[in-house]
Amino acid sequence: MDILDQPEVSSSSTATVGNRVVAYLIDGIIGSIFYYIPYIGIGVAIVYFLTRDGLPFLQGQSIGKKVMKIRAVTADGADLTNNWGANIIRNVVLFIPLFPLIELIVMMNNPDKLRLGDQWAKTKVVAA
Repeated sequence: MDILDQPEVSSSSTATVGNRVVAYLIDGIIGSIFYYIPYIGIGVAIVYFLTRDGLPFLQGQSIGKKVMKIRAVTADGADLTNNWGANIIRNVVLFIPLFPLIELIVMMNNPDKLRLGDQWAKTKVVAA
């Protein structure tokens, strides 16, 4: 399926900061589990963190976002499934030491609840 053929997702309600933080923590636990798989763990953990909202077998939601019933979408509401560029841009900043804390502060103070990764990738997180 081509990125342009992705279904539009309802974007009526922005996800709360609390839901986003819990989803991030769940994804952190999943990534930690991957990390400890011998020989391939760190690579799988990194790939999961960078692409978790675009994985086709998860229908464009990370495991944490599925649990919290939220999803990341483009600014115009399109699904992020297979949209690798936007996924990597929005998540790569979370690998910088202390940047997740900066992202939390930015998100809490942004009226649209967007973190810097969302702003740079032109994405947002909405209720699924």
